[in-house]
Amino acid sequence: MATRPLTRIVMLALILGSHTTAQADDTWQACHQADVKALRVFTVGEAILSRKNCQASDLLTPPVKLEFAYFREVPGDAFAKAAMHYLEKNLTKDTFTALSPRLEAFNQHYRDVSDGDRYALIWQQQRLELFLNGTLLTHETGDTFARHYLQIWFGNTPYSRSLKQDLLGAR
Repeated sequence: MATRPLTRIVMLALILGSHTTAQADDTWQACHQADVKALRVFTVGEAILSRKNCQASDLLTPPVKLEFAYFREVPGDAFAKAAMHYLEKNLTKDTFTALSPRLEAFNQHYRDVSDGDRYALIWQQQRLELFLNGTLLTHETGDTFARHYLQIWFGNTPYSRSLKQDLLGAR
């Protein structure tokens, strides 16, 4: 019967479509966005800071999602190296040393990206999750870890001061 294969396809689509993650939660509101630049000159993507409520007094209080949409290829090891560099600049020596094994374990999950790829960091419910194109790559537990990790972009010596200001709506 010709409808049987169609029924199976529809059922499969429903099953696959019903799989959701925190990444797919449509209650996020995009609060602010900024260009992501390499070497402070070349635009390689766009960053978007999202929350459940953009009217919050502190945009970096969980739940928060930081998403990066890329316009060109970026090697995965570049993310890990930059992350460790800016974490070392923004954390105390003791904190950086204590967290280094967890930071390195988290960073090893970065992958090469190309035009159209999207990374998302989601901090909610005592957990920081890293997604690539909607697929969970890794997670770490604890608000302290998440707060420290976001120092890459929001610390005193961030990856980019203009990106930090734009994402916080400060300019």
